[in-house]
Order: sequence, then structure tokens, then C-alpha cells
Amino acid sequence: MNLNIIICGVGGQGNLLASVAIANYAMKKGFNVVGTETIGAAQRGGSVVSHLRISDGPIYASTVPDGTADILLGFEPVEALRHIKKLNPEGIYIINVEKVPTVLCNMGLDQYPDLEQIMAALQDVSSHGYAINAAEKARELGGAIMTNVVLLGALSSVSDFFDRDEFIEVLKKIISPKVLEKNLKAFEEGRALIAS
Repeated sequence: MNLNIIICGVGGQGNLLASVAIANYAMKKGFNVVGTETIGAAQRGGSVVSHLRISDGPIYASTVPDGTADILLGFEPVEALRHIKKLNPEGIYIINVEKVPTVLCNMGLDQYPDLEQIMAALQDVSSHGYAINAAEKARELGGAIMTNVVLLGALSSVSDFFDRDEFIEVLKKIISPKVLEKNLKAFEEGRALIAS
């Protein structure tokens, strides 16, 4: 069994916690896991990309080669578009549709593409995908900081690799008890967004 996952977004969206949760889940199930992050100017809203490679055999490289990702988890639409070349044609993408404009967009020096253009480009690579407003759902639950957990819930419902109850047990170990109840609700809401 081999599973390659790309998680992409911008600094502050919780990409790294999501990658830790997935890696811990896979290791708990007895799989080998190798991961790496490209962080850049993450503290200033820069690009953050996590590569996760999961296998029941040896793993020889930490980065996911182009065209081989089974899952692309996009925390931000343009970041998903930037990394869509990693996805294999049978792969699944889950995209949070709420945009985070770059500094250049905010200054009027660059133009953010229309969501329709982004989705069309994603669908050119793979017809297996979901576009959800995970950030909006997280805010409804008490804070955009839970966007990552909403997306993890969505992920858990589109891949047979992830068992809901086992994933929840992993989250209970890595999320602070003070905010755990809200985050578990966010996880379930992510699953519900895919179901609807």
C-alpha cells in the first residue's frame, strides 16, 4: 500500500497540524511515513506545502513526485492550483474555496484568478474532487483556526484509508483539551460537508 498526500495553503491556516495528524494516524496503523514541509515566508501568509508519503514498504524519498499524489488537500484555492501538477489523474482533491489574496493582490499589483478558472484547471487534472467552504464552517463553529480540522474531517470521509473513530483518537492526543470539543465538532462538520 502506498499513499501520497499533498497539503497546501498559506501560513497560519494550520497545514502543519493537519500533516502531523495524518502522519500520526498512519504510524498508529503501523505504516511507514515520511514527510517534509516547504514553509517559505509562512509567518507572513506565504506558501506552506506538506508532502506526506505513507507505505507498508520502504520509502526512498520525502517529496511527492509530480503526477503521483493520491490526495491534494488545498487550504487555499490558488495554492491548490499551484500544486495541482502533483496530483495523479485518478487522485482526489479537496479544496477550501475561501481565498487568501496575496500581498500583491491586496496592493492592486496582481489579480487573483476567478474561482471558476481555478476549479476548471483542477478538473482538467482530475475529475475526482470536492470544493467546500471549510473556513466559513469553522467560523460558524467559533473560529477560522479550525479550518484545518474541518478539512481533516472531509478527508476522512473521502478515503477508505481513514477510519473516523481512529482518526478522532489521534486528534484527541494532539489537540489541546481546552479546544478539543469544538475541534471534534469541526471534524464532524467536515465529514458532513462532503456528505452533502
